[in-house]
Amino acid sequence: MKIYLKAYVKKNLGDDLFIKIITDRYKDNDFFLDANAEYLDIKNLKCYSQNKAKKYIGRGIKYICRGAKSLDNFYIFNKDLYVLIGGSMFIENKYSSMMKKPERIKKDYYIIGTNFGPYESDWYLDKYKKFFLNAKDVCFRDKKSYNMFKDIASVRTASDVIFSLDTSNINMQESRKVIISVIDCSKKNIKEHQEDYEHKICEIIDFFRKRKYNIQLMSFCKAEGDELAIERILSKYEDRQYIETYYYNGNIKEALEVLGKSSIIVGTRFHANVLGMIMDKVIIPIAYSDKTINMLEDIEYKGKIIDIRSINKFNINSITEEDLKYKVDIKIQIEDANKQFEILDRKILNKE
Repeated sequence: MKIYLKAYVKKNLGDDLFIKIITDRYKDNDFFLDANAEYLDIKNLKCYSQNKAKKYIGRGIKYICRGAKSLDNFYIFNKDLYVLIGGSMFIENKYSSMMKKPERIKKDYYIIGTNFGPYESDWYLDKYKKFFLNAKDVCFRDKKSYNMFKDIASVRTASDVIFSLDTSNINMQESRKVIISVIDCSKKNIKEHQEDYEHKICEIIDFFRKRKYNIQLMSFCKAEGDELAIERILSKYEDRQYIETYYYNGNIKEALEVLGKSSIIVGTRFHANVLGMIMDKVIIPIAYSDKTINMLEDIEYKGKIIDIRSINKFNINSITEEDLKYKVDIKIQIEDANKQFEILDRKILNKE
């Protein structure tokens, strides 16, 4: 089959893993993605840039596409399926970069691994109810999103796609290292908490340094400001040499190896926490939105959760030795995550 893939293509580790997982799962099929040709080194993934296409196609696109009103519809014209895969694809605010309004897709379409919101208007909610109603399958990754649309027959829920990642080839050499995944609050519409958040990260660094842990600050996505946030944090230290950094830039295997060599992951990035759990690490989640809290509640996580929106109230010394050993059992989530692909398996692999 030829499958048009809609995903977030800004070299974000979590979203790149979505692409890797789905292309690995259906390795005998061809995927087409709107991204630079060198975006990811995956054999059955063909990338192109719509921005370049716009330059050459111009105003004639509607004629060429036989009435298509978007470049997506132009590119799916000779494809078999349209698959949207990603996490926070349906956010209504000026910072959202994926689905600001529903598209009229002229193919069977499937939506995998997402959550809905936050949203601000009834218009946005109503438009997406219609959009989901016309989909062949919509599988949310959290119960809160599912409950909003559960009256639609095609709507389901299953654990986050990355719980299904095969970790058997990751070199796990657990050391006394803490990895802290960092975000730029200004890119997440929580700029008012940026100073408190970065100050608390410094407190966390000092907390673990006193306990003789090595520290590594990790960027999951340069485009979303992770690297800039790390540089601001490092600027607060005269002796920066004892703090390592890792900046993800498209090498998935290398990034997973870096995470595999830690013992504790302090995860601001949603998928830093998921990856930590599937690698059997201790996690200390820092939630920047409800999506992290919803996911942790769904799996009945009982450890510490730091919420950026009230981070100035969090006492770092409340972290106990028990917290530094606590691991949640995610066997159910690992099995459940494969259900994200249940309907696609029937379509692509003829599985019943």
